[in-house]
Amino acid sequence: MKFKQFLWRIWRQMHPLQIIVLAGLSWFASFVTLRSIGLWLVSLTSNSIVLTGTTSRFIDLFGYGRYDKLLNSPWLITLKYLGILAVAFVFFLFFYWLFKQNLLRKQLRQVNLAIVQDQPMEQESLIPEIVQLEESIDKMRAHQAELIEQEQEAQQAKNDLITNVSHDLRTPLTSILGYLSYIHEDRYRDEVELRHYTELVYGKARRLHKLIDDLFDYTRLESAEFHIKEDTLDMVELLRQLVSEYERSASEKDVKIIEIYTVDDLKVTGDGMQIMRLFENLFSNALRYGASGKKIEISAKKEAGMAIIEVSNYGAEIPASDIPQLFDRFYKVDKNRTTTGTGLGLAIAKSIVERHGGQVFATSRKGKTTFTVQLPLIVR
Repeated sequence: MKFKQFLWRIWRQMHPLQIIVLAGLSWFASFVTLRSIGLWLVSLTSNSIVLTGTTSRFIDLFGYGRYDKLLNSPWLITLKYLGILAVAFVFFLFFYWLFKQNLLRKQLRQVNLAIVQDQPMEQESLIPEIVQLEESIDKMRAHQAELIEQEQEAQQAKNDLITNVSHDLRTPLTSILGYLSYIHEDRYRDEVELRHYTELVYGKARRLHKLIDDLFDYTRLESAEFHIKEDTLDMVELLRQLVSEYERSASEKDVKIIEIYTVDDLKVTGDGMQIMRLFENLFSNALRYGASGKKIEISAKKEAGMAIIEVSNYGAEIPASDIPQLFDRFYKVDKNRTTTGTGLGLAIAKSIVERHGGQVFATSRKGKTTFTVQLPLIVR
């Protein structure tokens, strides 16, 4: 197989006339070399008393006719030509190596020129070493282009983050300064109006504090230096605990929380605080945007080595065009669904899930919006 590949490589790299000339030259060189070695052996035999005596004794013992017949026997002639062919092949390899080195230098110059001019090269005429070099260079170019693209995306993301943060910080801060200016300049009618302005300032300040906390959590989760804990968590128990915490908020909005657990033992490895934060964001999101549906469904099941947890609310659907961007930071579907949110809750949820080796996605159809979290179960 390797011999066939070698012959095919020679056929691709050399012109047929070059192969004929190289083969003829190799045959001639082998013939001259073996002829010279033969004459040297004859001379050595003539000058050696031992070898001359051995030859004479063989002739005396078997006769000159048998000696001559032995020298001209078909198998000895075949052996002689096989020897010439073997030596010719060695010369051919040597001449081919010289040809390949010359071709290598020539094609290296072509590759260098192509790199300088940033032009592609036709690989059909290139020798394997140059082809591998060209492929490596192409991979380096592609990797460099990918790094440049990633750097540009990171810079754009940084600019977008600064723009969004500046906007979201300015909005409540402007309101706070406006209401405080009323209080500072005594531009209120009575204590009731003063208290109203104070409550508005307090609400805006709390929203500002929530935005800063969410931004800090998001950047910390995205950092490579942040390491999550590896605790054993019972997801069913954790969900039941969260439901009990949110039952009061749900009842105030006349929303019923329905729990559907098909398994009692659903253990995963992860950071308890982060997993709790993940589902707090999903629960809060469901209560905020699903109050009109009057119920929220929490389900948990086991499937293909994964813990599948779904948080569903009923009400207005999310447009299909907005689903892919739901987990992008600061993305907001519309004003009605984002009046009290920071735009970072779902982005934080996605970061937490991905740091735990899982996935999160959303579906919204027929008046039902479902957020599905998949986390790897503990392998026993």
